Amino acid sequence: MAKTTIKDVAALAGVSVGTASMAMNDSPRISAQTKQLVLDAVAQLDYHRNPYARSFSLSSSHTIGFLVPDLLNSFFGEMAGYLQKEVERRGNALMFGLSNESSAQEAKLIRQFIDRGIDGLIIVPVVENAPELTHIRTLIKDTFPFVFISSYYKGVEANCVMTDLCKGSYDLTLQLLDSGHRHIILISGNPELVPFEERIRGFVQAHRDRNIPFSADRIITTLSMSFQGGYDAIRKVYFSQKIDAILAINDVMAMGIVSSLHACGVRVPEDVSVAGYDDISVSGLQETPLSTVHQPLEQMSRIAVENLFRQINGDATVAEPVYLEPRVVLRKSIAQR
Repeated sequence: MAKTTIKDVAALAGVSVGTASMAMNDSPRISAQTKQLVLDAVAQLDYHRNPYARSFSLSSSHTIGFLVPDLLNSFFGEMAGYLQKEVERRGNALMFGLSNESSAQEAKLIRQFIDRGIDGLIIVPVVENAPELTHIRTLIKDTFPFVFISSYYKGVEANCVMTDLCKGSYDLTLQLLDSGHRHIILISGNPELVPFEERIRGFVQAHRDRNIPFSADRIITTLSMSFQGGYDAIRKVYFSQKIDAILAINDVMAMGIVSSLHACGVRVPEDVSVAGYDDISVSGLQETPLSTVHQPLEQMSRIAVENLFRQINGDATVAEPVYLEPRVVLRKSIAQR
């Protein structure tokens, strides 16, 4: 016999799934009559919560969970600040969890957050190879309110707000090509994962659109997206092939690349141009201000929170990405060739 779900409860009570969820959580937004209809349906169907469902006895906690993979990258720290501002503006609190780029840790934190009665989740997906996503699919099955921010998991249909990463990479690569660069490398992560796949796609398409020869060895993959990851990755390739420009997957890596090049006596941008991605607040404050792609974090955070609260309130949302416009920011780390 199929397991009873919240959808069955909602159908029997004659309400939406979101309304049924709020009724079971004693939301003040739901009338006493509707709450009773839902509770009667719960009793009739003998519906019981699972580890990903909120307790029937709890009212709204006015708390939102935020899962972030890495707080050393100030991109996520700045994102957290904007999200907190938006959540607190609605009279709610933001609870932080660090997933450390591990889907197992992500699943553990989600269980902990839900046990503490959070009303919804904002998730930055981890960039783990072949992540285990049972916990995410369970959230979807149980219609628990959540939204991805900055990226999403392949094969998972869910609400997401992110920058058009492909377009940002495309526009930045065109800028380099149009300024005379012909030997550009991109230092990236696993091309099977969304954040890297999208950037690589833009990088390759820009070469094609300018009819510039391109070879696969121009994409260098590395496991670490950190300052040290950039520092080490460029040491392995810079002196082994002709390079006149380097694109990094994020600004922190780009800063590591610049530091590594300087340590080897290579000048930026005189000998090689370098650019990052994200436009974190310190990218323009470097000794050589870093060219990059601006991600509209404030807008991204605002839309993500709006989307999440629509779900919490039982309003209909579309389970697909919302793409925001990137913007190339040119500073002194790119030269004319």
